Amino acid sequence: MSRHNVAARVLAFTVCPDFDSIEKDEYGKPYFVSKDYPISITHAGDYAGFMYTQDRECGIDIEQITHRIERIQHKFIREDEKAFAEAGLEGMYMVWCAKEAMYKYYGLKALDFKANLQLQFEPFDQEGTLQGIISKNEYKKAMNLHYQFFDEYLLIHTQ
Repeated sequence: MSRHNVAARVLAFTVCPDFDSIEKDEYGKPYFVSKDYPISITHAGDYAGFMYTQDRECGIDIEQITHRIERIQHKFIREDEKAFAEAGLEGMYMVWCAKEAMYKYYGLKALDFKANLQLQFEPFDQEGTLQGIISKNEYKKAMNLHYQFFDEYLLIHTQ
């Protein structure tokens, strides 16, 4: 287990000290053994993040903003999301990070980042809300995602 993964788990147990160990389900989604609360874990660079809810699924992602995303943007940015890419690195990461959070929210894997996940573009600032849609077969879920840029990172979580 990487130091980042350990840090995320320590954070989870700091927030929820009375819960038992964290396991992963058949799709790789983490869960507390002793509580039926949806959780999500993330880590990047020097940071780790943890989120839990009592009554709905959740997803969280943190990414360190670097130029590496430029060469793979064609794999996850849809035609109707091109305005994000035109906004530069922060816009590209906005799409990637939001789609990672939605992917974790869905939790069943087998989602195509272009075909099944969509973000509605709005000009963005250092912190705010995005609208996202997960759509696969009969499953369709619209959601708000909160984002925040800090240092050279972006944190996004479902609401």
